[in-house]
Amino acid sequence: MEDFNQINFKSLRLFVAVLDQGSFSEVARREAISPSTISRVIKLMEQALKTQLLYRNTRTVSPTESGKLLGHHARQVLRQLEEAMRGLQEQDQEPGGLVRINAPVVFGQRHIAPWLHELCQCYPKLNVELMQTDDFIDPLHDATDLLIRIGVMADSSLQSRTLGHQHFKLAASPAYLARCGIPATPAELAQHSCLVFKGFAGAQRWFFRQSHTAWVPYSLQGVLTSNNAETLTQAAIDGMGLVVFPTWLIGDALHNGRLVSVLDEYQVSTSLEAQKISAVYPNSKQPSIKVRAVIDFLLEKFGEPAYWER
Repeated sequence: MEDFNQINFKSLRLFVAVLDQGSFSEVARREAISPSTISRVIKLMEQALKTQLLYRNTRTVSPTESGKLLGHHARQVLRQLEEAMRGLQEQDQEPGGLVRINAPVVFGQRHIAPWLHELCQCYPKLNVELMQTDDFIDPLHDATDLLIRIGVMADSSLQSRTLGHQHFKLAASPAYLARCGIPATPAELAQHSCLVFKGFAGAQRWFFRQSHTAWVPYSLQGVLTSNNAETLTQAAIDGMGLVVFPTWLIGDALHNGRLVSVLDEYQVSTSLEAQKISAVYPNSKQPSIKVRAVIDFLLEKFGEPAYWER
């Protein structure tokens, strides 16, 4: 076991840096040490582990299979150390300073803005900048600490925590259903006025399925198409037709009876992929204390399941 004393956090950090840069000289320049020092550290590690970690030539270095395996575990160890050190530094700190939040317009109005007063009461040293837009925002370039985003997460350069899952309902007003009847199957929607959201990608399709069968798409139309969800929701409440929207948007109208859920024996969606409501932040291993405070606050207030689902 004495051989393993040659391996410490510093040597692991240098080894990972060599893997990332593919060069002793570049790491030496960044660390302000000599390339021979780095080479000696790697050799001592190889002697301790009794295996070759790197292939060396005059221009570059590359990992052996053993080197790749060690690199994988070394990154995990260093990441855990960094998180532990940050946690120790922040355990007695109170969240404070400016936290810049970006959220979709309607979701921000419905489910972020109403909680800001209580958030700032909980953390009096916190200042909140809330920007609401449905446009794509890159937090790495738009000076944003936290994004609230709804949909399918695909960007691996970002970290996220799930605040809730997006569930859809097909709904209409009691007056519309009394006048036009209640559809018994998705196919019958062709005889109804369907109020469809139309965004930059075109008019949404509605997908229906029973149990775990395949989704079946329907392209439907009615007296109104719009790119504004609030407009379509109000039109449905006013009796103009049926809508498919997430429960976070029409939950209140369903609870107070202004809208009635239809075809409850079917699952409905506007996408083939499951969609989440996520708190997204740049890939910094662990969010800052102020960002964690906001995320934890929202998770507590939204609940599981989210209050708009109950």
